[in-house]
Amino acid sequence: MATQTEPTTSTRCPVCRAKVVVTLQNEVVIHNAIIKVDPPTGRVSAKCARCKAWVQVPLRYTGEMTPS
Repeated sequence: MATQTEPTTSTRCPVCRAKVVVTLQNEVVIHNAIIKVDPPTGRVSAKCARCKAWVQVPLRYTGEMTPS
């Protein structure tokens, strides 16, 4: 029985080398739910679950940000 796997690439934490982002063919999986957005640029960062360093992820926020 042959199984097909999707090609993957991953983004690792520059501090501890843990996988933070896994990019599959049709989706991007961020291995931690804590993210932050830089409002002027829309750049998104995710917090590494292992060492708590912030890692830039391949996402950009394009919506409006309203204070809560």
